[in-house]
Amino acid sequence: MKHEFSTIQFHLEHFDELLNGEQSWRLLYLPATVCPCRDRATGSPQPDCPRCRGYGFVWEPPEVREWEETFYRGSTTRPEVLPPTVRTEDVVRVVGEGDREYQVALEEDGRIRFIGDEPAHGEAYRVRYRAPLIVRGHGQNLAGRKDIGEYGEIDHRDMSLTLPRRVRVGSAWEENPAYYAGYPDRFVVLDARVKVHQVLYRGEEEALLYAYVYRVLSCVGMEKDYSTTAYTFEDFVFEEGRVVWLPGRGPRAGRPYGITYLAAPEFYVFRELPQVRGQGGQELPRRLHLRLWELFPRPGAALGR
Repeated sequence: MKHEFSTIQFHLEHFDELLNGEQSWRLLYLPATVCPCRDRATGSPQPDCPRCRGYGFVWEPPEVREWEETFYRGSTTRPEVLPPTVRTEDVVRVVGEGDREYQVALEEDGRIRFIGDEPAHGEAYRVRYRAPLIVRGHGQNLAGRKDIGEYGEIDHRDMSLTLPRRVRVGSAWEENPAYYAGYPDRFVVLDARVKVHQVLYRGEEEALLYAYVYRVLSCVGMEKDYSTTAYTFEDFVFEEGRVVWLPGRGPRAGRPYGITYLAAPEFYVFRELPQVRGQGGQELPRRLHLRLWELFPRPGAALGR
């Protein structure tokens, strides 16, 4: 029996809808640009370059936009929660019925907490805020292993990521800025958390491994006599992924401190998976091989960075 397939059509939008659904991951996309600080003899990046810090690449932050969402006070069907990248200082305005303005703060999970007056139960209110553009993708095959190489232990923590051609922004569709991602672009996985331990030195490059911090669990400084002092968020703030101490607070210059925190993990594009991603003249979702960011090679990195 002969089968006719002439009426079957290919609908790319169904792939996009699936990969923008609730089962996909929320991601921030950080595209890379190469830094020209190369040693002419070796081709390696300069270890003391203030622009790339010895990585050889600079990663641009995701585009920041203004957004507005409407919530209903006390709703159980739609929680009053903003995206995890939003901080209290990113909230521009909160307006209820009759253009009445309110003051709010955000909890650790992005939940809205009113300061002082608040809307009546069931009342609608609008929140305008600044936040980076969030894209979505489907992560799978997350695996980790350790091998023994010639120079010791080799750590591997990889995953594959499938990206749609378009991304849903509010009620509209836009071209996905991460669709053509390649080595060594980075992705921040907002729907996951990782516990990080770091030892930093006051006054030196106090950069965090992961910039999108959800919670600081502890921060302890140590003196030469091994005495310790605990510090809290009243003593320091984070600015562009770095620890900035408030005046008169924190350990003395050159002294070490250990900081433990929960953050959104980051991955970099290790390679593109070799496969044809087109069908009938249309571009199918792309698949990338990602590796955990802390395993990124740093041929020009200075000791201790």
